[in-house]
This record gives sequence, C-alpha cells and structure tokens, in this order.
Amino acid sequence: MGMNKFMVEPSPIKRIASYFLDLMLSLVIGFVLFATLGQHVIAKGFGAEEASKNANSFAISSGLAKPAADDKGADIFVYEAKGKNGGKDGYASYLNCVWHYYTEFLNVAKNPDERVVARTDSDGKEFTSDDYYRYFFEKCLGFEGENTNSNPFFVYAKEGDKILLASKPVLNDEYQAKVDAGDEAALQSLLTYFYNETTTSQTGLYFDALRDMKGKSYSSTSVQTYYEEQLTRYSYALWGGEVLCLAPITIIFFLVLPLRLKDGQSLGKLLMKVKVVDTKGLAISTSQKIIRPIIVTVIHLLALIPNATLGIMVYLAIAITSFFMMSLGKKRMNLHERITKTIVVDKKASIIFKDEHEKSLYLEKHNLDENGNPLMKISEVEGEPRVNLTKEEEQ
Repeated sequence: MGMNKFMVEPSPIKRIASYFLDLMLSLVIGFVLFATLGQHVIAKGFGAEEASKNANSFAISSGLAKPAADDKGADIFVYEAKGKNGGKDGYASYLNCVWHYYTEFLNVAKNPDERVVARTDSDGKEFTSDDYYRYFFEKCLGFEGENTNSNPFFVYAKEGDKILLASKPVLNDEYQAKVDAGDEAALQSLLTYFYNETTTSQTGLYFDALRDMKGKSYSSTSVQTYYEEQLTRYSYALWGGEVLCLAPITIIFFLVLPLRLKDGQSLGKLLMKVKVVDTKGLAISTSQKIIRPIIVTVIHLLALIPNATLGIMVYLAIAITSFFMMSLGKKRMNLHERITKTIVVDKKASIIFKDEHEKSLYLEKHNLDENGNPLMKISEVEGEPRVNLTKEEEQ
C-alpha cells in the first residue's frame, strides 16, 4: 500500500472479513425479505402468479404436460419402456402426445385456443389441416415424401394402398413384431427415440415438441409466443420483487450506514475496527465520504439488473478486477479506492489527522518528516554527526 508510519495497513483477513460481513448480512436480510414478502406479495402484485398459471395452462392444453401433483404447476410426462399407462407402452404414449400437439393443438382450424399461433408456409399462407400432418411426418419423423421413408421405426398408416395422412403413423413390420414379442431392447429404442434425458442433454421427439411449444428461445423453428411471453412476464415480476427487497438493504448497508457512521465506516468495518482515510493520512473529506459509498453501492446494484446472469457476471468482473488491483498493486488499493483516493487502515494502530494543519503541528512537535520518520540533525558532539529524535536531546 505504500503507507507511511502513521497509517497501518490492516491484515488481509481483517479487511476481507469487514467486506464479507456487510455482503453476507445484506444478502441474508434481503433474501429473507424476498422469501417472505417479495416472492409472495410483491411479485404476486406484479402478476407473477397469473403469468405462471397462464404458462402452465398453455403447456397442459398442448398435451405435452400434465397438472402437477399440487395443482400449482405443470409436469412433463415420464413413461417407461414398458409403460403402465392404460396398458400402453411408453413409446405409444409419447406418440400420442406429439401427434396431438402437432396435428390437433397447433391446428387452428381444429383448436379455438386464441393463444396458439398458426404455422404458415414459405409464401406466408396459413397451414391447412393436411399441412400440419405433412409437417409432422416430414419435419418431425423425417419421412421423405409419401413414397420414401427413412424413419427406422414408423411408416404411414394405410388402407390398402392408400396412405392415411390424417392417421397416426404405425410401426413398421420389423418393430411391430419385436413389440408384439415384448422385446425389451426394441421397446427401449422406441422410447429413446421420443424421450432421452441425461444429466447434460434432452433429446427425442417429445422434447423437440416441448421446445416448439415454449417458443423461439427454445427452438429456432418455433412460431409460438404465448408461453415465452408469460414466462418473461413471470421472470420480470420476480425480478421486481427481488429489487424491492434487495436494493433497499444494499443501499442501507453500503451507502446509508457509511454516510451516517464516523469516518465513512460500514457496519463490517466498524466491527473489524478498520476505517477509511485519505491517501495523505488525513480524515476523509465530505466529497470522499459521499462518492466512495455511492460507487460501492452502484457496483453491488449491478447484480440486480434484469438479466440476472449478465448482472452477476458484470459484478464479479468488477469485484475480481478490484481484488487483483488490491492484491497485486503496490499501493494495495482497489478500484473505488483509486477513484476516490482513499484507503483502509487499522483504526487502533494508525494516527489519523483532522487536516494538514493538525498534521504539521504534530510533525513539528515530534520532529518527524511527512512519513513519520525522525528528522536528521547534525550535532557537534565529539566531531560525530548524530540523529536527534526529540527537542529535549538538543538541549
């Protein structure tokens, strides 16, 4: 830090502890407020509960989700290879879900739900019922027209030689025989084709349909907007609750208290017995006492910007930069200290002067230089130069 002898640097543990006391206390109080008031009262007032219900009802009506056990949300379907759902095998249940979604739910000619956005062709013409069937077979199952089929499991349902476009696909002869024989490997392959969830990914036709229902943020080909709009509304309502609970506490701990307490101390600094001073070793000025906590408060409030990930990343970037400036810099000063020309010192071990006049009187009285070092004076004692530390020794 390059301090003089009047200003004693606190230990790193003491300095870090003073900051984390403020941070942890503000976060604990803020999140308790959010859990009790913000989430259930403020966010609800902003429409979080209504938006959540709207999004869940849309997902349930799509046929891709079911009401949660507590009737307060929507859950995805999870079937087994040998399903116990009405005697159907797992793959058949998933086929029912995605068939309903693409050919019934999205088909505005059949579904009067005004929340659904109709699909259109390349010319902007709204899909007909047959277009929805073709979309499912060609885009979802990968059928290459009516005469070529590269799907490993399914084929068109037929009546004689006539393709039944409006009927669900059926298993090809090979897999139908395996299913009839109870071949577990075949059943598992069929299930995986619709539903394959690992710790890192979700794949399969069922998950593709879920992404399509949720909107463009989940699927680049989706034209649905309602679910995502309600989810965004819900997120902003929660954010409003967080801001109204966390921001005031942040302002109290990092702005109000340092302005009210002596020497610009925060609660953490007061408890750890460290104080803020000017880099010259003087008590901080009024402007320094105001500007320093404003900068610190703004940095912490950045974590509350609407995009939570971005806010936290910006806050961490500034915090890490500031930490390295303090740890590796010669002056041991972090970002806001360099801006405001202030430093943190050990309160008990340091001598802080009210102003330049008080400091000059002290230096003169104790025969010290600006940094607290004894002044060199030459005395003719036995022809040898010597250092006088006090005025008494000069006499």
